[in-house]
Amino acid sequence: MVDLSGTWIKPDDLGIVASVHEAVIREFGKKALQYTDTAGAPEPREELKKLLMRLGFTKHEVFFTASLADSLRIIADVHLDEGDCILPEDPTQREVIKYAKCGRPKAVYIQPFWRNPDGYIYQPSELKKAADSAPLAIYDLTYGLLEGEIPYVPEMAVAVGALDVLFPGLQLAFVAVPQSLAQYYINRIEAAYLHPPTYMQYLFYAVINTGAAYAILKMLKRRQEVVKERLEAATTPYFAWTKRGKAIFLRHGALPGSEFSWRGQFGEYVRLGLTSATEEELADFLSEIPV
Repeated sequence: MVDLSGTWIKPDDLGIVASVHEAVIREFGKKALQYTDTAGAPEPREELKKLLMRLGFTKHEVFFTASLADSLRIIADVHLDEGDCILPEDPTQREVIKYAKCGRPKAVYIQPFWRNPDGYIYQPSELKKAADSAPLAIYDLTYGLLEGEIPYVPEMAVAVGALDVLFPGLQLAFVAVPQSLAQYYINRIEAAYLHPPTYMQYLFYAVINTGAAYAILKMLKRRQEVVKERLEAATTPYFAWTKRGKAIFLRHGALPGSEFSWRGQFGEYVRLGLTSATEEELADFLSEIPV
């Protein structure tokens, strides 16, 4: 059965997965299986810094976390007092919704490129207006890390992202903060012992360094084209967002749009995850259902 949940269960080429893991062991050996310090392994951190510098985060320190939820938890710990909250977009990532339901927003949360789940891309003026609406801007770069363009980065901005979307089996996230805040963050990360596995950090390094992340993105773009051709929907390489065929898609693992709304809106939409079915499976599936 075609799965539209968006999990990594059907990569097109298992060979690329094996080759990246082999590259980790070949280059780093036992080093990849040992503890590293709280800030993270140096080579993966440097690779992540390069990606963020291309997007305009030129004066930020980066730290790995185990998940996007952990990254948000650390930001809340550093910046929010009791009663403060984060003002997110709507729709938004599900992990941030818990921080939205309060009275006094101290930070604004933005997905500037390929917003989840509707795929929206911010224009420069929109991004500036949103980022300037609160003392702190949180930019979620999960889906735009490899191809996004970020036209406005305020001085007081932190960046987060889940790196899971880059490669099957990669379970890792990050937070990037201005250098003036770096020590606060490393202290909180250390106190909370948010210490992601060293192997995952080196797996990220290999995924970027071998070009595998870009090969996977190219694969996902082929799936995106199939969906765009056969279904009237907003699409990115990671998901599609549609009102049509809702009941059918829900039976195949798609998520209700209301899952991504902190106001409880968008229930008429569903999000189709495109990472867990091949383009051939998607083409066959979409050709046989009345949408």
